[in-house]
Amino acid sequence: MPVNKRNIPILPDCPADLPFAGSLELSFPHGDGNFTKALAGEEVQLSLGSVHPLPRQFEVRMISSLNSPDGSESSIPFARDNQGVFICKFIPTKSGVFSFRLEFTADNGKTWIKDKLPHSLIMVNPPQSDSLFIYTLIPNVSGTITDWIKELPRIASMGFNCIHLLPITELDASESPYSAKDLFQIDRSFIDPGSAKDGLSQLEDFIEEAKKMKISLCFDIVLNHIGVTSNIARKAPGWIVRDENQPDKLKRAGFANEHGWQKWDDLVLINYDHPSEEIRSEIWSYMSDYALFWAKYADYTGGFIRFDNLHSSHPGFVDFLTKAIHKEFPDLGILAEYFTNESTLLETTVKWGLNLSLATPWDYKFVPGVRDYLKYIHRVSDTLRYFMPATTHDSGTPAQEFGSAESTYPRYLAAALMGNGATGIAQGVEYGLEKKIDFIGRKEKMEFPTEARFAGFITKVNEIMSGYKAFRTGGNFQFVDNGHHAVMAVYRRDVSKESQGFLVICNFDTSASQLIKIRLSEFLDTHSSLRYEDLLGNEPGILDMGETEIRLPAFGVKVLKLLK
Repeated sequence: MPVNKRNIPILPDCPADLPFAGSLELSFPHGDGNFTKALAGEEVQLSLGSVHPLPRQFEVRMISSLNSPDGSESSIPFARDNQGVFICKFIPTKSGVFSFRLEFTADNGKTWIKDKLPHSLIMVNPPQSDSLFIYTLIPNVSGTITDWIKELPRIASMGFNCIHLLPITELDASESPYSAKDLFQIDRSFIDPGSAKDGLSQLEDFIEEAKKMKISLCFDIVLNHIGVTSNIARKAPGWIVRDENQPDKLKRAGFANEHGWQKWDDLVLINYDHPSEEIRSEIWSYMSDYALFWAKYADYTGGFIRFDNLHSSHPGFVDFLTKAIHKEFPDLGILAEYFTNESTLLETTVKWGLNLSLATPWDYKFVPGVRDYLKYIHRVSDTLRYFMPATTHDSGTPAQEFGSAESTYPRYLAAALMGNGATGIAQGVEYGLEKKIDFIGRKEKMEFPTEARFAGFITKVNEIMSGYKAFRTGGNFQFVDNGHHAVMAVYRRDVSKESQGFLVICNFDTSASQLIKIRLSEFLDTHSSLRYEDLLGNEPGILDMGETEIRLPAFGVKVLKLLK
């Protein structure tokens, strides 16, 4: 019997480049996994121009499932402006990562030329990613959940709109919050014994009170490891990576530093690469359920989950988990403690839908390092967004990191007003604590000083960042300090165009005043003197368009709004 031959397929046309690619200039990346960043509820503008005049009959539109309620594709037209540039404006209504392609016509829409490669990407961050002020609450020194509720008005009064809770799951033997015994139970030390409610019910009361005060919550998710005597390690030791050199045959988690590999003796590694497909599926399902359990609480408040130590987590499982999170909670924010190289960060940010990555300004003790780091933050701001606190619960306090509690003034101002819209503090910074709070161990409720000496300053800075879009925008940023060794001065263009912009000046010197000279004519197209408003509450004044001298005391800061 002769063989029935298969049909020979038709080879379609698939050009490597966009139509008209030789002459088009796009304001957005096309291909190679790059993406455009946007914010839900905020207008996005894409533009398309040409080095050569395009015919009057030329039209272009964007095809995407963006804003579609059912995932179907629709078109959004570009409009030609007076200069012959085509502009597309739209407001994303939902968070997520969306692909789009372009279609062109040169005959008034009779025929359309399709870009067949829908690999232009737009990542829409949830609205809570903007104007974000996170206060890290250290549970083990803050009493019971009932006490946490009493703290909410004080935290809100400083302008914080999100509370990051260190893990509150049941503690294992070391009593570290990052060494859990049970991933679904609240530790007994946080439960108010005077209440008839169980731990989760008490937590839900805290969540409701926070939501009433418009404070979202950020829950810490620990994927990489579990306590050495945890329920998992005892009941399912087969889920843990084997180590024949350990008496219990369970491999310890750890980290690398300049001294080599350092083990955490209280933590064991979860085996996401288990050779048994059945067991591997059980592990992935259980750990996904854990993350989704806490993500539901965070999503209810319009908040975040924080991936602890993401750089050490299993990439395949993170890919699996983030797909599940985005499917169930599309408007939930994801904050990642993620230290990796830039190319990996760019690739996985869009792949996993990471809305914010942790910045580490405390790693840079001196002005040149801070200056270079801020340049990086703004260089990548079209795609990557960073949460940049002054310090964190893992680092020292400003006093420990920079030599004096007064370093809170320049350090917090720089973190908030020289970044791009997300900042915060760890509990205790507002009091000027000399040492960081020890977050390991079950402890009595800590007694803080009566006066929070930096609370008023922090509140004012938060108000400034919240009130002016310029401080929540990337790229509108220019150093004007001529490389000063101790002072950073930044000009930020006013994206709302209501003013001439802003000058932010910080003296990082811990012992001496410093003089800085600024020539406004180098970055402002004006020849007259400028009036300014001091946003920190000092007297207004006038800046000379020639060389203006400004002297700041040790730890001195200024935020000047340049008036039209």
